Amino acid sequence: MRPQTAKPKLATNEYTKEIEFLKQQKLIAYGGDPSNLPQIFQKNPAFLVLDELQAELFNARCHDTGETVSIERAKIFKEEFNKINSKKFPDVLNLYSMRLGVTTLIALANQKPIQTTINLADNTLGDYAVHAIKTLLANSQIKNLNLASNMISHIGLGQIIDDLCKNQTLKALDLGVLDGSIRKNALGFEGAKHIAQLLLSNKKIETLRLQDNVITTAGGEFIGQALKTNQSIKHLKIAENDLKIAGIETILLNGQNLESLDLSKNNLRPTIKFQEYLMNNRTLKRLNLEFNDLGPKGVEYLANGIIQQQSGLISLNLRGNQIRDEGLQVLSAAIYESESLSELDISLNDITPDGIRYLADVLPNSQIKVLNLSKNLLGDESMIMLCNNRIMEKLDVSSSRVADQGFMTFLTFIGESTNFTHLKANDNYISEKVEKLILEIIEKNQVIIDLQVTGNRLSLCCLNRIQKILQRNQKILEEKEPSKIRTEIYRLKYEQKKIQIAKDKLSQQEKEILQIEDKKSQVIVEMERIKQQEQSKRAGLQERITDLLNQIEKKKKIIEDKQADFERSKQLKQQELDAQRNDYQVVYQKRKELEQEFERLQKELDTQEQKFKDEQFKLEDAIAEKKAKGEEIEKQTAQLREELMKLQKQQFEQNNQAEKEQQIQQQQQVINEKEEKAENDKQLEQGNKNDEKLKPKKATKKGKKKK
Repeated sequence: MRPQTAKPKLATNEYTKEIEFLKQQKLIAYGGDPSNLPQIFQKNPAFLVLDELQAELFNARCHDTGETVSIERAKIFKEEFNKINSKKFPDVLNLYSMRLGVTTLIALANQKPIQTTINLADNTLGDYAVHAIKTLLANSQIKNLNLASNMISHIGLGQIIDDLCKNQTLKALDLGVLDGSIRKNALGFEGAKHIAQLLLSNKKIETLRLQDNVITTAGGEFIGQALKTNQSIKHLKIAENDLKIAGIETILLNGQNLESLDLSKNNLRPTIKFQEYLMNNRTLKRLNLEFNDLGPKGVEYLANGIIQQQSGLISLNLRGNQIRDEGLQVLSAAIYESESLSELDISLNDITPDGIRYLADVLPNSQIKVLNLSKNLLGDESMIMLCNNRIMEKLDVSSSRVADQGFMTFLTFIGESTNFTHLKANDNYISEKVEKLILEIIEKNQVIIDLQVTGNRLSLCCLNRIQKILQRNQKILEEKEPSKIRTEIYRLKYEQKKIQIAKDKLSQQEKEILQIEDKKSQVIVEMERIKQQEQSKRAGLQERITDLLNQIEKKKKIIEDKQADFERSKQLKQQELDAQRNDYQVVYQKRKELEQEFERLQKELDTQEQKFKDEQFKLEDAIAEKKAKGEEIEKQTAQLREELMKLQKQQFEQNNQAEKEQQIQQQQQVINEKEEKAENDKQLEQGNKNDEKLKPKKATKKGKKKK
């Protein structure tokens, strides 16, 4: 569809003067020669309002949308273009949300843009524009390409994937969704295969954004396996793709070189163990896990990983994960141990003052500078507990039930701080009673440059006054910047010298490359000559190969005959083997029966030995008793002998020696009888011992006979 030209109803002098003035300006810009003027400016005077690139894009957009070409529309297009593009960044071309279509992209590709960053997000390109994207990649040195929210499917991606794989300048590719856009890309599982192919082939790309593309678990596994061989990718955003645990674990396991990773809205659940993955990753600096329903258990695994991680995580986003006070208690220990974590977002997690108490205890000894606690159940008590961190710079407590007391206590605290610059307290219970105190505190503070208190019961006059004070602080801050800028200029000049030296080296290397190319051409000529010689040799070899093939066929037939003989002998041997197996089974069964019989006899022998031991113990006890009795008898005989001696002395003293002798004889008889009795007992004991020595020998003989 060609654009329609809008003609003015009345050709006024003002219109003609404006056209003439614009023509003169364009002629001056192109050297004063009308032949140098680009053809686009000769088509319609409305294009004179724009520069050449803007005119080509505006003309093409009118083709896509069917709009009429007019000076008013051209001015509106120029205003839109300049609004999103800045002269401070000449390497960036922003064309997002400008209703561009296929024709516009073709026009852009034909212009061969010099910009290295091109943002085409939130347009209506679709799969039909991929051929124009291929031309754009071929005609430019793009480093950052944004194709988010352009309704591109896996079919369109498949048509440009080879060009993306071969491209050696592309560093960042965005195929996700632009915030606030209703358009989406839909790569799906098949698109994930193409992304895996890109990661396997292109070793230059560093940033990849794929959020909200319905990649699913299987697609996540494909991308994770591709990350295993790709060492260049540093930043990966794959949020809102329903990857679940299997897809995420593959990415975490293989993405060991990632510096930033966005896994938000992927239904992770608390069972995923981040501890193992964070311990192995030494480069990860930023991790986004918002809206994944991790809960306190999932945060526990994450906190253990942060403590043991060696790289040093800088930023962590846990927004909307229902970690509650229990999870914050565990996370506080990790914050205390971490020497690098400086940015933390735990908003929308049902945190109460009980949980903030754990956080407030560790904040003074932590590195946290940016903290987001919005949409929690904080209240004034939490704000008072947070008044102990001197290094914090930014805090967000919006929608957290903060009232006058808590807000004023914290505002008084940051009024004395030299680091705190940003405070958000929107949608709370701050009333107009504290307006004067707020203005007095921030009037004295020249450091804070952002204070957001909208959605409270403060008057419009107070809000305007706050904005003026913040603008004053911003100007003071900007006045301090020139000295920094001067040092930066000196540094850039030094870098420029280094770049010049590098350019000289590069030119020298280019000369060497030209010399190498000359040698290469000579080598190619020599290769052609050798190639002709090789072709003649191949003809002779081909004849020889045919002869060898015939011989091989004959040998194949011989081998087949031998193979048949082998099969027959194999069957016979198999039959013999089966018969031997049957014999072996019979022998094996008999052996098992003999082993069972042997076990039974062994048990009987064990019982007999046990009985013998019991009888031996009884005999030993009886001998011990008899020994004790013998000792008692010996004691009695000794006493009797002493009495006998005494009697003998008395007999010598007495006159009637005969009577004494008779008494002595009688006592001597008694003693002799007792000694005989003792000797008999000893003989019995000696006989029992001999019997005990004989019994084990007999038992062992019986055992041998049984065996």
